[in-house]
Amino acid sequence: METSDSRHEQRLPIETAVLPFLGSRDEDYQPFQYIIQDFSQNGVRIAIPAWVQSREKLFKNDQVNLHLPYKFKGQSRNHGNIAWETWDNHENAQICGVALDRHFPETYPVFISLDTREVIIDMAHFSSPERLILLVLKDCVLLKKGMLIYLEHLSAYFTRVSTFNREEYALFRHSIINNVKSGLERNLAYLNSIYLAALEMEGTNEDLLGLLDIDELRKSIESELYIDLFTSVVSFEVVRRYLTALKILEKKSYNNYNTLAMLYLQSLQRSH
Repeated sequence: METSDSRHEQRLPIETAVLPFLGSRDEDYQPFQYIIQDFSQNGVRIAIPAWVQSREKLFKNDQVNLHLPYKFKGQSRNHGNIAWETWDNHENAQICGVALDRHFPETYPVFISLDTREVIIDMAHFSSPERLILLVLKDCVLLKKGMLIYLEHLSAYFTRVSTFNREEYALFRHSIINNVKSGLERNLAYLNSIYLAALEMEGTNEDLLGLLDIDELRKSIESELYIDLFTSVVSFEVVRRYLTALKILEKKSYNNYNTLAMLYLQSLQRSH
């Protein structure tokens, strides 16, 4: 018998989840793309194919965040350590086993059920899938805006405490800060254009996910900032705090991208 809960849920077999998702390495916040191969109650097997654009070599005991809720018996986990890794010549990919070790509350009602081996989209608290998509897109925009605000604060702080002379600071600002800022502004403009277009389409029975170029979306979400560029020339603790705050916002954006990727997959499944 179908329950009211099951009617609210849209389910997608995990075998159809062939789009790369975004993960990140804890040590340096570096993002990487991965494909889910298999999972158990306590871990996930992922592949990092040679063909993905954001490819990182992971090592045993690396701490990683997969930025997807993997739910088992009501508890979600997305973080773990690399328990083993190997290269698969047939797959042309690095294969890694991730032992999941931390629970967290998911941001959106979109998760991978380790109990049923499905992607589940729980629409119980949303009037339509469009409302969920708009919420995630809006959050993407707000996170980029937040990163720009942090960067402005960081730039202002540099002008007060930097030991650079005027010429050195001008070079630092032009070659590092302004490059990061222009990347943030460009990606914010892209995300905001998608969000505004989706708002206009709401209620028209058109598929909002048709607005997405999933590869361009990933590029707009991924990092514009590398901590090493700053810490190699500035060592103030308050600077590191600002940089960490920026990276935390970035990591939240990866959660948003993965949620949109799962919704996109579900849309493709419906269309077939």
